Amino acid sequence: MTDKELLVVLNAAIADARAAAAAANTAAASANQASAGSAAGVAGARTQSNVEQADVSKSALNVIADQVESDIDTPEAWKANVKRTYDVHQSADMESFSRNRVHFDGMVTQLQTHLANINQLTLQSLANNQNQSNLNNTLSIDRSWNINETDLSAKSAAVLTDAILSRAAITPKK
Repeated sequence: MTDKELLVVLNAAIADARAAAAAANTAAASANQASAGSAAGVAGARTQSNVEQADVSKSALNVIADQVESDIDTPEAWKANVKRTYDVHQSADMESFSRNRVHFDGMVTQLQTHLANINQLTLQSLANNQNQSNLNNTLSIDRSWNINETDLSAKSAAVLTDAILSRAAITPKK
């Protein structure tokens, strides 16, 4: 509701209050006329005084309405209410933002820890692979320059068996 619409509503309420007061004064005047039972001139005088009272009453209401409107200052009241509403909602939003930020920071910390663990495992795996590769290279170089003990013992056993068989004059079975 805009300020102008609010003023229209307030003016209508004030007009209704004035009309109700005038109706009450008119009813009171009618009651006074009926209860007096006096001459028409006296009744007319009373009606006149009631009308004057209604005018005084209307002017008093006008003064009161003017005082109320000047004391409240409707646009400032609306601004104050809007500001308070804004502050309440902003406070709720900031609390929600703060809770979400704490949750997000916890997730980021957990992600960083997880990535650090993955990096450590990756480096350990690479180091293990490098060590295994170096070991294999060392063994292959060693085998190419040195006599293979297994092959030597197998050849020695075959030569030894042939020598024993030939010495005993036993021919090997084929």
